[in-house]
Amino acid sequence: MKKSLEYELRKKAGDLNALCGIKDYVFNDGPARGVRAFDLNNGNGVQMTVLADRALDIPYLSFKGHNMGVTSKVGIRSPYLFSEEAGIGFLRQFNAGLMTTGGLTYAGAPDEDGGRMLGLHGIIGNTPADKVGAWADYEGDDKVLRVRGEIREADLFGPNMVLKRLLTLDTEKNVLHIHDVAENQGYTTQPLMLLYHINFGYPMLDVGARVYFSAGQIEARTPFAQEGIDRFDVMEEAGMGRDEQCYFHTDAEPGERFAMIHNEALGIAAAVHYDEHDLPILCQWKCMRAGDYALGLEPTTCGVLSRAETREKGLLRTLEPGESHTFDVTLEFIDDPARIDDLKARATKR
Repeated sequence: MKKSLEYELRKKAGDLNALCGIKDYVFNDGPARGVRAFDLNNGNGVQMTVLADRALDIPYLSFKGHNMGVTSKVGIRSPYLFSEEAGIGFLRQFNAGLMTTGGLTYAGAPDEDGGRMLGLHGIIGNTPADKVGAWADYEGDDKVLRVRGEIREADLFGPNMVLKRLLTLDTEKNVLHIHDVAENQGYTTQPLMLLYHINFGYPMLDVGARVYFSAGQIEARTPFAQEGIDRFDVMEEAGMGRDEQCYFHTDAEPGERFAMIHNEALGIAAAVHYDEHDLPILCQWKCMRAGDYALGLEPTTCGVLSRAETREKGLLRTLEPGESHTFDVTLEFIDDPARIDDLKARATKR
């Protein structure tokens, strides 16, 4: 929406928030009861929900009327129901959606590290944000919708880490910008592990959809994933009890990278743009299991190994006291065939 056009638009629609804007509300039923959320509508094809009480993660996003994210059977659950319980606590809370954040001082597989039991993918995604705000803004003549907040991981005698998050949804383009600053506000060196669990589900994910990557190297995580490496980029029918397959996409030279899913039948695509200098591994989570049908395109500092394994492989980052690091991830939703073909042409041929 253009600011310069709002005067004329109000002649026909007095409340422009109905066409393009933000709704602030609280869920009132079931396990989601009491969770504060925002609905954002960019007036150009993207409608999305942001959970203030779940790290400003995104449980729902639709593009041109098509659901894009995973609609997990878990549904939206209050963070106050969360208990780590090794790996199962995270899974009981994993609504998946379009984005769930893993981190901040640990992510990946559960393990014991430094005498402490660490759960699956950390606690940040089950932590309410504070200093939360949502508002419409302008970049030149273009309206944008913004949500911000801070999510803290802290305990007595332990870390004091903060993730400062700003989400910006364009209205003239179907682009969502995720700008995160991880800051060590404590007085000891802390591990930094951050995983953007970006998930695509039905109908965006369906038989025949394909994925494209700009990264040049691929590594299978498990023997079963290796068996399917010739079809890592082809989405298949959901199978009863089928195991998940995970692939790591990397490059020798860091730089701007993307991963894209294209559903030709729907005529739309979605691309995840990231900088490999900050997020050196793109984890592809291919889960063709009936009832848990999902594709994850997940930029990460560390992959999905445990913290101990990440350290052993020399991949564990740290933040010194007072130090911060910035991460930017951009999600692009596309119905322009020329733009889709352009990204395909830039993808690595394997």
